[in-house]
Formats: sequence, structure tokens, C-alpha cells
Amino acid sequence: MFRLYKKYLKKNLHWVIIGPIFKLLEAIFELLVPLVIKNMIDIGINGDGGKPYLIKQGILLLIFAATGFCSTLVCQFIASRVSQRFGTDVRNDYFKHINSLSFKELDYLSTASIITRQTNDIYNVEKSVAMLIRLVIRSPFIVIGSTILAFVINPIMGFVFLITGLLLFFIFFMIMKLTLPRNKKIQKSLDNVTTITTENFTGVRQVRAFRKEEYEVNRFNNEASRLTDLQVGLGKISAFLNPLTFIVVNAAIILVMYIGMYQMKKINLSVGDIQALVNYLNQILIAIIAITNLVTIFTKAQASSVRINEVFDMTSSITDGAYDEGLDTDVVVEFKNVTFNYNIDAYPAVSNLSYKVLKGQTIGIIGGTGSGKSTIVNLINRFYDTTSGEVYLNGRNIKDYKLSYVNQSVSTVLQKAVLFNGNIIDNLRYGKHDATIEEINHALSVSQADFVNKMPDGLNARVLQAGRNLSGGQRQRLGIARAILKDSPILVLDDSSSALDYQTDYKLRMAIKELHKTTFIISQRASSIAYADQIIVLDNGKIDAIGRHDELVLKSKIYREICISQEIPIKEEALNEE
Repeated sequence: MFRLYKKYLKKNLHWVIIGPIFKLLEAIFELLVPLVIKNMIDIGINGDGGKPYLIKQGILLLIFAATGFCSTLVCQFIASRVSQRFGTDVRNDYFKHINSLSFKELDYLSTASIITRQTNDIYNVEKSVAMLIRLVIRSPFIVIGSTILAFVINPIMGFVFLITGLLLFFIFFMIMKLTLPRNKKIQKSLDNVTTITTENFTGVRQVRAFRKEEYEVNRFNNEASRLTDLQVGLGKISAFLNPLTFIVVNAAIILVMYIGMYQMKKINLSVGDIQALVNYLNQILIAIIAITNLVTIFTKAQASSVRINEVFDMTSSITDGAYDEGLDTDVVVEFKNVTFNYNIDAYPAVSNLSYKVLKGQTIGIIGGTGSGKSTIVNLINRFYDTTSGEVYLNGRNIKDYKLSYVNQSVSTVLQKAVLFNGNIIDNLRYGKHDATIEEINHALSVSQADFVNKMPDGLNARVLQAGRNLSGGQRQRLGIARAILKDSPILVLDDSSSALDYQTDYKLRMAIKELHKTTFIISQRASSIAYADQIIVLDNGKIDAIGRHDELVLKSKIYREICISQEIPIKEEALNEE
């Protein structure tokens, strides 16, 4: 927590100092009030001061109250401004840092956990900043100040105050020790609740299609009940704090009254002194109640800050290289003995891949589910680094390039077309913000997205979150248009036409071929890659065969079976191979 304070409160350090000063000013006036009341009783009522003295002291109390009120307002304003700026700065840096991490780190952090940390956890720490300015110094100052003034009034009473303070400190320490680990468990459970909620909202169509509403409700209720049990358990522990505090302080009041009864006879302890001591104990009680809330707030903030710092401590496993341009070579992409594991303990997604891709070639990649097709896409884009072996891009190891160069060199349409809330033209310009209308129309033409021009608002048509108001085929075509508009020399299509009918798919392939780009087409359809200059057949992460369509139907049993299963005509001699 103090790491976050040190970094993000630095530019507002002067306000962090000034704010508590105003609160201390209010606390000083509050500590003076019992002394004024003491004098009003001893001098104004029981002494010779009379009515004029009482009026004078009453005006003084009003001045203290007004000054304290103004000081409190200033402090509250400063606390609010500083805490909000703190929260904004942490959120901005957190979001920026998340976007700097590679897929490897993002795989470790679940989406729900990322969201919970950015919302709930940062809010908890932000709230602690406000309390830091408002109460962290004031409340202990009241307790210590009241104890010192009790010693001034009567040393014996001072020791009563001192013992009371030590008992209260012990209670706080035990409560914090018990609540901190439980707060961590609560935040983890909150992650799980967010995960279930996110899954249900993003997969609502699947839930409805399988009539799993009741199952999902029960799953949510189970996790919500677990979160409730954790919070109730925490509440039970925290609930002891106030009663114990009241017991200790009220016991101290009784003790003060009891001792005061004898002290009044022996050393002439006045009624005003007793009243002042009781007032100081009541002030301590109010301050302790504030500290009770602080204990809860800061234990939550401590647990949350650990989770936030865990993200900030992560560094991307993908680092920038030195080069921002490639070599003049005909070999655009080359895999040399590439093996990759998503998880160090997992089975390799691809093993010992080696092949070359020449400039302008169209490469088809096909294979069964889990054969490693999408992994190749991830490695070409350098979303991940290889476990062993090297990937070469334009004559250099891809790790030697700046990430911006890799991004400029490769346009990718991923398996699941993702569109953003806004309109169509903004989504298309995502890869090229200054694209002209002519360029956009050309990209739409190539991607067979002529449906855009038929919409009432055309390019300004509204797109809902994730493109939910568009069909799967429309989302895929807009995703392809966005990648084409980026105009990179390498185009990667990761099963991005699966929702298109065969006729539209054929027109799309022919239009892309006219672009004369180095193109990777990953597909489950053999018809979509049959025209490719080179087809790579994958099987369990390994290359089964490489060649053209006519060659593969003869020499690759896997490819031949795919063609037969999809009713793609093949030569008779290929059938004889069966």
C-alpha cells in the first residue's frame, strides 16, 4: 500500500501535508473545549465569574466551533480532490500497464480479476487516501492529546487514560490480525463472482440455447453465498470492535468517577475537573469509533494494494528489439525448429515446425481441432515467444525487431471477430485512423461487406458492444475489411470466413488474391485453401505434409480424409491410396 502512496501521492504531497494540518487545527480546538467547560463550571457557576464570565466563555466556544467547522470543510475538500486524483492516476497507469503485458501474462490474469482489481481494489485504496488525510492523524492526536491533558489535570487519572489507550491498541491489533487474511479471500471470491457474471453476459446466447439458466443461477448463487459467508464472518469479527471499545471506555469513565470521588476530598479535585476528564474520555470514544472504521478501511486497502501491486510487478515477456526495418529477401516468414508451450507444464501446442514462406505466396494451414493452427498465428504476430527454435520475419529473428515493426508488417483477422462499441467507420479505422473514404470503400469491396452501403446510416451505422447487432458473417467481413485497410504486406486470416457461405467465401478469396500480399489462410474448409501456393497440414502440433492441393491428396492421408469428408472432388488415383 505504501508503494502506491509513495508513487502516486508524490505530486500532491503538499496537499497531503496541508490537509491534516487543518484537521489538527480542528482537533486542537476540540481538545480545548473541555477546559473551557471546566472553567465555566468552576469559575462561572461555582466561583465568582458569574453571568459575564459564562457569556464570554460561551462566545469562545462558538469561535472554536466555527473555526473547527471551517477547518474540517477545507480538509474534506483537500481529501476528496487528492483521493480522486490518486484513483485516476492509478487506474490510468494500471490500464496502460495491462496493455503492455503479453498474452502470456494476460493468460495468467483472468479477465474478471483484471476488472475487479481496476474497479473494487483501486477504489478501496483510493478511499484509504481520503481517510489518511481526514482521520489518520486526527484520531490518534485526540487520543494522545486527551491522555496528556488528563495527566495535566491529575496524574492518577492520566494513568487511567494511558491503560485505556493500551487496551484499545491491543484490541485493534488483534482485530487487524484476524481480518486482513479474510479480506484477501473476499477479494478472490469477488473475482469469481465477476467471472461468472462476465461469462453469462458474454455467453448469454449459449446459455439460452442449452436452457442452462437454472444451472447458471445456481452456480452464481453458490459463489455469491460463499462471498456472503466470508463477508459475514468478517463482519462478526469486526462487530466485536465497537462493543469492546465501548466496554473499555465506559469502564474507564466509571473508574474516573470512582477515583474522582476520593480525589475531590483529598486534593480538592473540582467538579469541572471531573467533567473535563469525562469529556476527554467521550472524545477518545468518538476517536476510537473513527479508528474502528479506519481499521476496516485500511485492512481492505492493504489486501487490495497487494493485488494491484501484483499486476504492476508483472513485466512483459515480449520485449522490444533494435531493428525497425527488415532485410531485402524473398523469404518473408520462416520457422526454424519451432516448439511452443502455452504453459511450461503443458504438452507442446506445436513441435519442431520448419518451413519457409516466399513473398507474395498464399499459404493455407489446415488440421484438426487442437493441431496448432492458431498457435502459428500467435507466433507470426509475436503475441508469444517460442519455447525453442526461431521465427524469422524478412530475414531477421522476429525477436530482433521493434514490436511496432512487427505490428506494421502483419495484419491479422482473428478467429473471433471483435468489434467495438461505436460506429462502423470508427471500427474500420482502428488500424489506420487516417484512412480515406475511397480506401474504406475498397476494403469493404474486397471483404464482400457490401451490406454496409445498404444500411440507412451507411458507414455511420451504430455498432453495439462486441457487434451484437450484426450477424456473425457481417462481423467477420468487417474484421477482414479492417485488416485490409491497415495495408500490411502480410495478411493473416485465422478461420475468419467460417460464418460465410461458400459463394461469398469464394469471392472473398479471389478478391484477396488480387491484392498480391503474402497471405496466411487458416481454415477448416479445404475448399478455402485449395488454390493456395502452399498448404501446411498439421496433426497434433506437427507438420504432417506440405505441398499443393493435388500433391497433398496423394501423399497426406489426413488431408485426403478432410477433402473426402467435405465432399471435395479428388482424383481417382488419390482414392486408390485409400
